[in-house]
Amino acid sequence: MDYEELVELKKRFEFNKTESRILLELVRKANRIGERFQKENVRLKKRARGIFDEISKIEEFLFTEDNLPDNNFTDCCTVGIDGSFYLIGGTGGKWYAPYSIVRILFENGIESPPQVDIYAAGIEEISEQKDFNVEMAAALRMLVGETKAIENWSNKKKSSLIFIDGPIADPPFYKDKHYIEDRSNAIKKCLRNSRVIGCVKKSRERFFIKEFESISKKSFDDFPSDQYLFTYLFSAFRHKNKYNGALYSKFLDISDYETTYQLYKEQGIHVCSGFFQKSIDSKILRLDIPLLKGKLKQNKIYCDAVKATLDWQYPKQYIPLPIELAHQKCKIREGAAEVLYEEIISKSRSGDLEDQINLFQLR
Repeated sequence: MDYEELVELKKRFEFNKTESRILLELVRKANRIGERFQKENVRLKKRARGIFDEISKIEEFLFTEDNLPDNNFTDCCTVGIDGSFYLIGGTGGKWYAPYSIVRILFENGIESPPQVDIYAAGIEEISEQKDFNVEMAAALRMLVGETKAIENWSNKKKSSLIFIDGPIADPPFYKDKHYIEDRSNAIKKCLRNSRVIGCVKKSRERFFIKEFESISKKSFDDFPSDQYLFTYLFSAFRHKNKYNGALYSKFLDISDYETTYQLYKEQGIHVCSGFFQKSIDSKILRLDIPLLKGKLKQNKIYCDAVKATLDWQYPKQYIPLPIELAHQKCKIREGAAEVLYEEIISKSRSGDLEDQINLFQLR
């Protein structure tokens, strides 16, 4: 039995262990919500097709892979960078966050064997007294490590293609100036020799919606985010053109919006952003491409980034291969985190009865 089967078995076991009367009511509720969602899906699909037809008459905003350059980016030296953490503990407000940062290197392109570089691994102690949002505190400490891994790679001064799991401004709503300065400097160093692409799996921003609202008479209130909207717009394009291949949107320079990206712009980093889907059965990604201030030919750089993502993403894969491998290698799983916590507690064992009672309460 492989890992995925064990996870599914655990999920079913926990479902079956739930009180039967509670389960019955929850299943009924889930069915009602599902029926309502199905009707909502039909309504949004119809609305999105109207939006697609209107905007298409004003400007060309969706493109197929036929519009992409002929470059083959699988021959490039390519790096994938990702980090992971898992919170454990919490009794009395004291938490521990095992974390890891991994880089995957294809030194001579796709034909070379991937090299696994464990850039960092450790355990952060977090107190709720100092950091009320412990989840955010743990994520920030991991992202500081990711930023250092990016900067460390730039020191090698090697021409390369760098895929980052997540947005360029990560976390998207974190505006600490010192953190943004450090992350901007790391990215700027990389851009001297390399291309950097941030692959965003879950985008909650509304950059494109604001852009489309300025030229459209349609309402976008039912679409909570750009990613939600493009799910339906891509579907509308595919339905109208009977097309199943790679599809991507125009880009926006999101540095001009009043968000965290403006702070990166102040540090000399512009970010072009657009949506990409490898095929009809692939998930939609938002691609963030950082540019040095004053950099020309934004459209060429953006199209190159889309083509690089297309080249490195396997069919039905969520993210490009270097990030997928980095994600698998760095992932801190629940069981591993719990064993580490047991190790922390067990090393504190004492022959004193009072100490044993205290440690029992902290488990």
